[in-house]
Amino acid sequence: MVDFTVVGHLAIDRILTRRGERTQLGGPPTYMSLVAQQLGGSLNIVTKVGDDIPERLQRQMGELEMDVSEQMQAEARTTRFVLDYRGDSRVLSVESVCGDIEPGDVSGIERAIVLAPIVGEIPPSTVLAVSAELLALDPQGFIREIGRDGAIGQRAWWDEELLRRTSVVKASGEELILITGDPSPLGGLGRLADAGVSVAIATLGEGGSLVVTEGRSYRLPVYDVAEAVDPTGAGDVFLGSFTMEYLRGEDPLWCASVGTAVASCVVETLGPSIEADQREIRERSEKIYDGIERF
Repeated sequence: MVDFTVVGHLAIDRILTRRGERTQLGGPPTYMSLVAQQLGGSLNIVTKVGDDIPERLQRQMGELEMDVSEQMQAEARTTRFVLDYRGDSRVLSVESVCGDIEPGDVSGIERAIVLAPIVGEIPPSTVLAVSAELLALDPQGFIREIGRDGAIGQRAWWDEELLRRTSVVKASGEELILITGDPSPLGGLGRLADAGVSVAIATLGEGGSLVVTEGRSYRLPVYDVAEAVDPTGAGDVFLGSFTMEYLRGEDPLWCASVGTAVASCVVETLGPSIEADQREIRERSEKIYDGIERF
């Protein structure tokens, strides 16, 4: 049985660091496929790609069991991002954006969808066509806009109708301000809960994360890693791991603990790769869970 369907663009990421430059697979479908392998689950992918994916990355897609051959657009360019980590904070820009994900691409998906746009590739008509029993959302692509020379900026976003249908929302603290207008992460999560979201999550980097569910608020600690090699994809694996555990009937706080643990594992390696085994992931999850504080 498929655990869930992730809807959003696969990407080719050009990573710039003080150590040099590299190109790797990116986007929510990539990192959530990694989650499925690590946690023993399965997923479907709804995306759009071009016929320009390098052979090396195609092989990696095969290793991650990502089959998007039927979603390839002839002579189109795959969505390509530049992630510049050479300064004090990450700077994003986009070199190309593949075609929109259409309403027909999501119709008939009944069990669970993770809606994870990265650059406006999911138009309102497609959002309205989503009718899965469980909907999880990472709204990052709804608050991004492309400026001059491909620079990625941010804008305010709020979709009352979509949020009313959404069970789980995960956003960074910065994104949460743009979504809710509330400068307090806890206040922003409260506004999402008031809109009908069952589990509202704010990821706060080194500050861990906040979870609001059933009228209660919790803080989860961060898991300290020896060295954060590549932060790309941490948010994607958090939400993918959370959703997979949530669909298995687990407590939301345990789901968030697993999400935090898997995210800590992925930042220890370059690109969509995890060296930790399931035992290590569970041990990290238990340590995080034991450190949860209730407000």
